[in-house]
Formats: sequence, structure tokens, C-alpha cells
Amino acid sequence: MKRILLLILMVCCILTGCGENKVTISEINLENTNDNVKNFIEIVDYDEKGTGTGIYMYNDSKNKRFLYLNQDFLDDGKGFGDIDIKTDENSINIYLNDSSISEEEAGTYKFYKLNFKGDYEYLKVFKNGEETHFEGMGV
Repeated sequence: MKRILLLILMVCCILTGCGENKVTISEINLENTNDNVKNFIEIVDYDEKGTGTGIYMYNDSKNKRFLYLNQDFLDDGKGFGDIDIKTDENSINIYLNDSSISEEEAGTYKFYKLNFKGDYEYLKVFKNGEETHFEGMGV
């Protein structure tokens, strides 16, 4: 009986250890965030000059961040496309794309919540396959 319990405990530890370095992302509504995040977005929208990348990151905690994309992210005639995240042993790579759309389909922003498990040294962002940079970071 003790061996069975020990075996079950070992399997659980191994499975838990294998899932440590994971990043999840979900699109959320800006209204469902705390006041600190909302204040950061208000400052970003007020201060923007229209010449940046339109990519902003807010660090809510060590393992929870928010990604905000505004109109500066988009090229003329483009809309917000898909997003993908890939990780390796020490970096998180965020891949953003735009897409061709009509004016009626154009959104004004996209807002995502990212949950990290594990420690990463680098956070990189790519637009349409080319590495770019965050326009601003908030804490």
C-alpha cells in the first residue's frame, strides 16, 4: 500500500514539474481589470503621439501581465490579427499579426491577459514575423 501511494506521489510530482514553464494568453475586456491597469491605459492613450509601435505591456505581478495594442499597431487598411506565444528555456516570444479588413471590421484596440508559470529572462515581441519593441511598459 505504501509503495502504491509513493508511486502515485512520484507521478504527480513529475507531471507537475513538466508543466512549470507555461504561458497562457486570453483576450479580455478592459473593463474587467483593476484600476491600476485602467490608469496605465488612460495614460498611454492620452500621451500617444501616433508614431510608435502601439504595443504596451503592464506588469501586474511577477506572473501576470497585460498586453495592450492600440491603433498605432495597425498599418493603413489593416486590422488586428492573430496572436501566438512560444517559449524556450529562458524567453517568451509574442508573435502579433495584422490582417486585411474593411473599415467596418476595424477595432480600436486589443487587450490580452498573460499568465506566466516559471521564470524567463527575456520577453520579445514580433509583428508579422519581424522583431519589434514595446512602446511602453508599466508597473
